[in-house]
Amino acid sequence: MKTFFKSFFLTVIAILVLGLCALAGYYYFISPSEEGKTDDGADSLQFLMLGVDSLDSKKADNARSDTIMIVNVIPQTKEVNIISIPRDTYADIRGYKKQKINHSFKYGGSELTLDSVNNLLGTNIKYYMTIDYRFVEDVVDKLGGITVDVPIDMNYEDPTADPPLKIDIKAGTQNLNGHDAIGFLRFRKGYKDADLGRVKAQQQFMSALLNKIRDPKSMVRIPLLLGPYLSYSENNIPIKKLAEVGISMKGISTENINTNTLPGVPRYMNGVSYFIMDEQKANVMLKNNGFIDKEAK
Repeated sequence: MKTFFKSFFLTVIAILVLGLCALAGYYYFISPSEEGKTDDGADSLQFLMLGVDSLDSKKADNARSDTIMIVNVIPQTKEVNIISIPRDTYADIRGYKKQKINHSFKYGGSELTLDSVNNLLGTNIKYYMTIDYRFVEDVVDKLGGITVDVPIDMNYEDPTADPPLKIDIKAGTQNLNGHDAIGFLRFRKGYKDADLGRVKAQQQFMSALLNKIRDPKSMVRIPLLLGPYLSYSENNIPIKKLAEVGISMKGISTENINTNTLPGVPRYMNGVSYFIMDEQKANVMLKNNGFIDKEAK
């Protein structure tokens, strides 16, 4: 899937943290038990997030995790801290030789990837959430589309892309369906200020998506998110945990989503390009983002 997920993954984070947690909260609220239901005081939730071209690591022809991120959702401060792990990061994979960390999904799916990430970073993350790109398209359709101001005419076609890419969106304010939303987020050429323009467009989309999810009118659609949730994602996070965090995070804003990339340098070894993590800088970043205890060595 090349770099498909990298172009819009913050949007997916917003959907998962708010939309999916809201879904969990909905079912949690209508559950028979009233015990433990609270709007505040929920513990933080840390999980590994994987973006893949297929949830089935055994059936996919080249099922490697295109995007690897660790996420820390902190209800007390309504913050979401994200650290991206380059897919070429040189890492130990249990049962296999040391190699690129994204290969772990092909060998053992989400669980082996989680094990490899914890081993690399010295973390103790227990949960994972894995999605494929169709999740975003389906969620946008279930929400009735997302209204954005398209800054320029977007026309592009690449039948060799994975998935195939055909974008034809006119400039102006309009409600994008799931298919066009994906095109809007993937479009990269033609902005006057290059990548900065693309980032602004993606941020606009994410803000519009957050507002749509928070809109009381959208609450009636929350149960419909169960479809894409079941079809295009897998996770081992208890629904009660998702619910508690979702309830506590209901006031989150885009300014409280913080992103970083694991520090390190690219290096060729035996003719293969790898990313070598800087352990000292990574340790500081992990502490500052709450993934490991600040008192730990």
